[in-house]
Amino acid sequence: MKIAVIADIHGNYWALSNVLKDIDKRKPDLIVNLGDSLYGPLKPNDTFKLMNSYDIISISGNEDRAIVENLTNDSANMTLKYVINDLDKDAINWLKNLTKTQLLDKENIYAFHGTPDSDTTYLIEDLQNGYSLVNDDATIEGFLKGIKAKIILCGHSHTNRLIQTSNRLIINPGSVGLQAYDHELPIYHKMESYNNLAQYCIIDTNDSDLKVEQIAVQYDYKKAVKCAIDNQRLDWAKWLKFGIV
Repeated sequence: MKIAVIADIHGNYWALSNVLKDIDKRKPDLIVNLGDSLYGPLKPNDTFKLMNSYDIISISGNEDRAIVENLTNDSANMTLKYVINDLDKDAINWLKNLTKTQLLDKENIYAFHGTPDSDTTYLIEDLQNGYSLVNDDATIEGFLKGIKAKIILCGHSHTNRLIQTSNRLIINPGSVGLQAYDHELPIYHKMESYNNLAQYCIIDTNDSDLKVEQIAVQYDYKKAVKCAIDNQRLDWAKWLKFGIV
């Protein structure tokens, strides 16, 4: 199969639009979305409608789950309230029905957002020292215990990576829609791409030799930056413009 893998769109309609146009040119058999699709101070409902116009296999990320869990929460944060108010019933129902994992390509490819058991845990990244390193083989394989698939697809960290463990290949396609962020949990950390490009990847298993292509696409990031500013998220505006925190 030839599979296009996207992740961490975060409501960035403009980035997703250009990524999907680029994907169309490459004619994959399948498009897989690894979650965190709609959360953000951008265009969540327009992003959903665009995704819905394509045949995309999507799974749930932590921010997708947060939207569903806070639909009636009056104390939800400002951006979460903005997203919930923007989404129509079809988008909400779509979020409610997302699965957490997905087996693909005759069960040789296993896809999820963070790890198989947690949408908030990084599979690849080690944050113990307060900055992003790569987990050792034993730690990664520990997260994947019992999984037979030889190709693993994960998102969550917004960082494109290709990791070969003793047992399998692990691919993070990077983020379509949010090029940097910081977070307090599990400890304070930053994730930075140092660019404003929309990232995704193509996996080709048709030949005897596996091919993985990491792709970065330009888009009109200035529209996303303006939307973030209009919605009082100057931090997002910086992340989108520069790919740094």
